[in-house]
Amino acid sequence: MKATQDVALGVFFTAIGIVAGVIALTYPIGTPSRMGPGFFPVIISVLLTLTGIAALSRARRAGSPLVEAITWRPVIIVPLMVVVFGLTIDRLGLPLAVLLLVVGTAAASVKLDISWRAAAGAAAFSAICALLFVKVLGLPIPLAGSWLPFSG
Repeated sequence: MKATQDVALGVFFTAIGIVAGVIALTYPIGTPSRMGPGFFPVIISVLLTLTGIAALSRARRAGSPLVEAITWRPVIIVPLMVVVFGLTIDRLGLPLAVLLLVVGTAAASVKLDISWRAAAGAAAFSAICALLFVKVLGLPIPLAGSWLPFSG
């Protein structure tokens, strides 16, 4: 197989998925009705590994572009924004931290389009995350962080 973008992506996703799965299996998994701390990470690592395998199988078909030069902006910005998210979630609250994460990682794209649709999509995604994780799943994540005057 040639070093195409699909091969690179497939190897990356598969390797990360397998490593994350091995780490996740050190935690109690539990059952679907009584999930342990390893349940969700195991599911995500399996899905990530399957995504990597799918990318590798797609690479076997012709038409996948060859890996040329590495674009460093996304390689630096995306992990940096994940760290920023982790550092700001308690201080800003989940909706604003997610919004910051989405807008910040969008800046890594060469196709960055600042429009009302992009802003509305980022805001809607932030609201959905807040509703899903805090209200539906009941995770103890603040909706308004300590840096905000109305955090209570």
